[in-house]
Amino acid sequence: MANTIALPKLSFGEAIKTCFKKYATFSGRARRSEYWWFCLLNSIPGILMQQLFSWKLAVKAELESQIGETLFDAEKQQALLDKAQACDDTFFPCAVILCIIMLALLIPALAVCARRLHDIGKSGWAMLIGIIPIVNLILIFWTLKDSEPQANKYGESPKYITQEENAASQI
Repeated sequence: MANTIALPKLSFGEAIKTCFKKYATFSGRARRSEYWWFCLLNSIPGILMQQLFSWKLAVKAELESQIGETLFDAEKQQALLDKAQACDDTFFPCAVILCIIMLALLIPALAVCARRLHDIGKSGWAMLIGIIPIVNLILIFWTLKDSEPQANKYGESPKYITQEENAASQI
């Protein structure tokens, strides 16, 4: 490790570009920054989906409370039903689009997780430990570990280069 140099961290854009270039590549190694930036991108559709469901539930609760107040006014009830239908008409396409995005991000998320585990010398199959409650915290710990500076059975380190390689690249 004395003769190795750590390369700078990947930016958000570089990490996302790398993950999409290696869309279904489960071999090789991935740096922490690549993995965690992609995790951030991967969480955005889930957050949007949660907000969409919360909005739908809030609108539904509001409409149900108003329907009781308009029990004998058919015109107001129809207006509320139209509002509920408009909410449903908006909700479904948005939910479908977000589900498609989440499915499109699934394969690269699994691939970058496997490559991240390779970076610390673990098998990509070790990500299955994430299925087990409480024990899945080990997976988080592993993904937080620093890269192995030397080459391992999964390839050369994407983070560390030797001083000789650095000198050769400067020429």
